[in-house]
Amino acid sequence: MEGWLIDADYVTENDRAVVRLWCKDDEGVFIVYDRNFTPYFYVIPYEDFDPMRVEVEARNRIITPQSAEVVEKKVFGKVISVYKIYAKHPQDVPKLREEFKKYGDVREADIPFAYRYLIDRDLACMDGIRVEGKVRLERGIRVVEAESVERVRKAGFPELKVLAFDCEMLSEFGMADPEKDPVIIIGVKMGDYEEIIHGEEREIISRFVKVIRELDPDIIVGYNQDGFDWPYLRKRAEKLSVRLAVGRDGSELTFRGGRPKMTGRLNVDLYDIAMRLDVKVKKLENVAEFLGRKVEIADIEAKDIYRKWVSGDKESVFRYSRQDILNTYFIAEELLPMHYELSKMIRVPVDDITRMGRGRQVDWLLLSEAYRLNELAPNPKEVEESYEGAFVLEPKRGLHENVYCLDFASMYPSIMIAYNISPDTYVAGKCEDCFVSPEVGHKFRKKPDGFFKRILLDLIGRRREVKQRMKEVDRESLEYRLLDIKQQTLKVLTNSFYGYTGWSGARWYCRQCAEATTAWGRHFIKKSAEIARSMGFEVLYGDTDSIFVRKDAPPEQLEREVEELIERITRELPVTIEVDEVYRSIFFVEKKRYAGLTSDGRVIVKGLEVRRGDWCELAKEVQREVIEIILRDKDPEKALRFVREVIANIKSGKYDLEKFVIYKGLTKKPSKYESMQAHVKAALKAREFGFVYPVGTKVGYVILEGSGNIGDRAYPLELIEGFDGEFVEIKTKHGTEKRRLDRDYYINNQVIPSVLRILERFGYNELSIKGNTQKTLDAFFG
Repeated sequence: MEGWLIDADYVTENDRAVVRLWCKDDEGVFIVYDRNFTPYFYVIPYEDFDPMRVEVEARNRIITPQSAEVVEKKVFGKVISVYKIYAKHPQDVPKLREEFKKYGDVREADIPFAYRYLIDRDLACMDGIRVEGKVRLERGIRVVEAESVERVRKAGFPELKVLAFDCEMLSEFGMADPEKDPVIIIGVKMGDYEEIIHGEEREIISRFVKVIRELDPDIIVGYNQDGFDWPYLRKRAEKLSVRLAVGRDGSELTFRGGRPKMTGRLNVDLYDIAMRLDVKVKKLENVAEFLGRKVEIADIEAKDIYRKWVSGDKESVFRYSRQDILNTYFIAEELLPMHYELSKMIRVPVDDITRMGRGRQVDWLLLSEAYRLNELAPNPKEVEESYEGAFVLEPKRGLHENVYCLDFASMYPSIMIAYNISPDTYVAGKCEDCFVSPEVGHKFRKKPDGFFKRILLDLIGRRREVKQRMKEVDRESLEYRLLDIKQQTLKVLTNSFYGYTGWSGARWYCRQCAEATTAWGRHFIKKSAEIARSMGFEVLYGDTDSIFVRKDAPPEQLEREVEELIERITRELPVTIEVDEVYRSIFFVEKKRYAGLTSDGRVIVKGLEVRRGDWCELAKEVQREVIEIILRDKDPEKALRFVREVIANIKSGKYDLEKFVIYKGLTKKPSKYESMQAHVKAALKAREFGFVYPVGTKVGYVILEGSGNIGDRAYPLELIEGFDGEFVEIKTKHGTEKRRLDRDYYINNQVIPSVLRILERFGYNELSIKGNTQKTLDAFFG
């Protein structure tokens, strides 16, 4: 049989672990059992000993190895003899590992059994699989007792059935409590199928399980369902004696390491992926909007659900539920394909891929490559060491015109390849034929090619082939989209290598590699700036892997001279450099803070407050508009008039409350903070009414007039019932009361500071923004 490999786990039969592969072909799902694989790990012995005499007592039984053999492995390219220890069961490995540490350096004893199988058998999830063996039916699913299993490389991805769900609970105050607050709705969507399940709670949960069984999805997605929906459903199901039998084999939902697991289905929490997106507020609707897939059909917010439901207006709650489920489903459509490709490249299942950081993803890629090269993987170091980072050239503040931004394409991977930077090429002592890094003086052998260089060359070569293929196919075709996902994934992995070498949890951690890479990077930026100046360019700014240059010359001549500059830099340095952007106008405020208007009319903002989440929306909008006026109109007086108009509108109550909401994230429980910041105090106020913010979420609050400091006057959105432009109606223990919005705070601590950093370059200060002082554009230049 031939199909796609989706997931891998194992079951225990007669005290033996049996690898189980969940696969799919045109007829549907089939399961492969492989009984011909044994768990193992390696030991580099300190001295001679008999591994078969090692034993450990656990739960009234003695655990011993099943067998052992001497094999040859490489450690940083050097061949050594090691013991390969076979265990009777994967659960014996952790206990044997601790005992064997007395006799030697234990390696690769922390790789999960099923994933060890994927590496050794050269299989990959989301890729093809061919299996031979006897077939039988088990609960209506085809089961193959494998005699042989092999990988079949396929283009694209399998056609997977993705089901999105979202729950709504009935809570009078704050966060719903599974001990007492019922589930009132479970929204479900898969393809064209949609259902808003409601009614009596026991029937809701039972119907949800039945829908999953009938639709038989391959992947179930939600938004923060691992931290909220699934644990909540499990608790409610227990209370109502409902079996959450959502596994493909009829098994119930389980939790492993705090994560929900359902047999034969992938459980993907989209919130895990959203945490890596450049979205400051990670609410469902914000992420959907960021991805261009936001749906707005509801006319209520989460805090209105209880009031609408008990008043009989259930239709508005249904619309709210459908909005959430549509946003969840469309986010999945956008985010899952890249993770399918990552799964194929790294081998492990998609649900684990989505929970991994970039460092861990590189780790798994390297484990596969190490096995192929017979290289023994190191153990994670878990060290904390700092080193000097990238070079940043002080910007020439002010407004500049006709500026080229030159980007060093994949600078750090290029450096690692050019200078053979890898843990196995690093030389601590004397070296006859080595590359020596500037500043830090770390040495790396020129030959042979290091472990990292070989992998990076392979990744870059594969990406080059994919991009070439993209030029040959229709940009609107499915093939083009799949190729684009593949090249983006290859780029992500390639650019993660430098950071990986300095990541404390990396198996192949190497501080010297990270230090040398950044040292060469600093050298490249400085050298490129020297070359540019020698050719008559003014270097305005340089940061990490880009420099900004300008020259007084007609456009066509300037374009030619920039091409000559690029040609000379690439001739003298082992890098690829290209024009990233051409700015009609750009202003620099300070390091890593600038805004520019590109030649095609786009405004690009880097590092200024408009991109931060702890400023209110109005402050962001005002700053954005000021930036647009400065760049497009070059009229600071117009920008000043606009800010003064906004201040007047705040005083007259012309803005809705959402313009004043400030969001800031909780990095720990509110009770753990030593300094009671405004968002922490707001969270504590909400807690008095039963609403608990999970760690990692953002607290939305507004500042009201009254006594005390800012924190004392910060009120969370959950306690706000209404706003008339001047007074905010807040919930109290005695009912509701009206408090005036602190408009002076928003003028003096939000709007003015957000624009002052820009307008002060024109000679304005806070007093002049509030008054009538005027300056000219000349104050900005020079």
